[in-house]
Amino acid sequence: MKDVLTLLLSHQPASELEPVLELWQEFQPASQILLAYGGKEPAFHEVAFPAKVFVDDPQLRVRDQQRDRQSCAGVFQAAHEWLKSHPEIEYVHYVEYDQLPLVRDLYRRLVKTINDEQADVLAYKLQRIDGTSHPHFLYHSSDPRFYQYFSSLSVRRETRVVLSMMGTGAFWRRGAFDAVASHREPFPIYTEVYVPTLAHHLGYRLRDFGAQNKFVTNLGDYTEAIEDFRSEGAWMVHPVKKLPQSWRTIVR
Repeated sequence: MKDVLTLLLSHQPASELEPVLELWQEFQPASQILLAYGGKEPAFHEVAFPAKVFVDDPQLRVRDQQRDRQSCAGVFQAAHEWLKSHPEIEYVHYVEYDQLPLVRDLYRRLVKTINDEQADVLAYKLQRIDGTSHPHFLYHSSDPRFYQYFSSLSVRRETRVVLSMMGTGAFWRRGAFDAVASHREPFPIYTEVYVPTLAHHLGYRLRDFGAQNKFVTNLGDYTEAIEDFRSEGAWMVHPVKKLPQSWRTIVR
C-alpha cells in the first residue's frame, strides 16, 4: 500500500538486517520503508538500503530501558523530517526489527481496524495507569514536571490522564504521528508512557489491539511459536530474536 510507511527501528549489523529488510519488502517497495538505525554509526554506513536515517540519540541506547527512561523521540523526529518530502503517506507503521509480520494482507487489516475503531493510533496493551500502582506511573508521578508538562498542552478536560502502551510497534494516522513527533521531549520520560500520553493530551484517539495483544510481549523469544501463533490468528509476533533461515515461509 503506497500510503503506508514502514518505520523500522533496528541496531543490527548489516548481515542480520538485510533479510529483515527483504522481509518487509514483501509488503512494500523499498521507497516506502524507512530504516531508523540505532546502532553504532560505522555499522549504519555498512547497511545498503536507500531510505535510512541514523538516530544519534543517547536516550535510545540506554542500558536499562525502563529505569533509564528509554526514549524513541529521536526516531520519531527523524521520521518526521523524512516525511516532509513525502506528502502521499497517510499512515505510519512504527515497528521494531524483532516484531515480524505473519499475514500478507497486514496493512489492509491495520487500515481497516484503525478506520473501524475511528482511531488515530492503534497500540499494543494500551491502558490507563494514573492513580494505580503501575511501576511506570509511580516512577514518573513523583516528579512535579511530569504533570505540569502534559497539563500545559492538554486539550482534554482531564489533564492528569496517563497512558501506557508497549513500545515495540504501533500503527498511526499521519496527522497524529506528525503531531507527536514534532514535540521535543522536555526531560527523560519512558517512551511507553510518553508517546501514548502525549498523543492523548494532544486530542488524538488511541485504541488497543485487543486479541492481537497476546502475540506481542516484551519477554522471551517467540521464534519457535510462530506457527502456533499463526494458527491462532496472529498478524504479527514479538519478539523473534533471530530470523529463521526459512523466513520466506513466514508470510502467508
